Amino acid sequence: MKKMTLFSIAVCFTLITTAQISVSGIVSNDSIPLESANVIIKNSLNGVATNSKGEFKLEAKKGDTLSVSYLGYKPQEFVINKTEQIEIKLKEDALNEVVVVAYSGHRCWTTGCGVSISYNTYWDTNVEKNKLYPNPSSNGIFQLKLVENYDEVKISVANMSGQIIWNSSSQKLGKKITIDLSQFSTGIYIINIIADGKRLEPIKAVKG
Repeated sequence: MKKMTLFSIAVCFTLITTAQISVSGIVSNDSIPLESANVIIKNSLNGVATNSKGEFKLEAKKGDTLSVSYLGYKPQEFVINKTEQIEIKLKEDALNEVVVVAYSGHRCWTTGCGVSISYNTYWDTNVEKNKLYPNPSSNGIFQLKLVENYDEVKISVANMSGQIIWNSSSQKLGKKITIDLSQFSTGIYIINIIADGKRLEPIKAVKG
């Protein structure tokens, strides 16, 4: 009888610790809501994009880590320990150093400063990024070109309401991946990528 009681307590404890809770909140830059910010449970495909008011809502477990990111802002992570609404304020990230090269051969190193050159110039960030093309796509079929080869790539696609509409998991597929959103309506979608357990920078896809 005592063993059964201990077993029952253990089962109840396990159910409590693994129970799903509803987590909601607002992502903003001080007072400005950030639309399409990525709110994802770290190391999973469970995530949403914020709506036009910066709001999000998803299911998680206590102890999960919430990862929040938005292009141009420093990402933040939070350990979930409550169900009440979370207010998340992201801070702008410093601009990456770039090189301005004029055809005359003059070079100027700058970090976000204003540079005025009267002749033709080009900008080179010297950082190769993952690319999605064609983007926009008229038929909703995109090609994702990754900078590196990965053993396993997991992709989830969220619509502007934050709903995950498409999932894919592939192994040993090289650097190119097809994402087929042809069955969905025109609009903006957020591509979330986990490669070999590492979350890559999300990409905004436009079907139109």
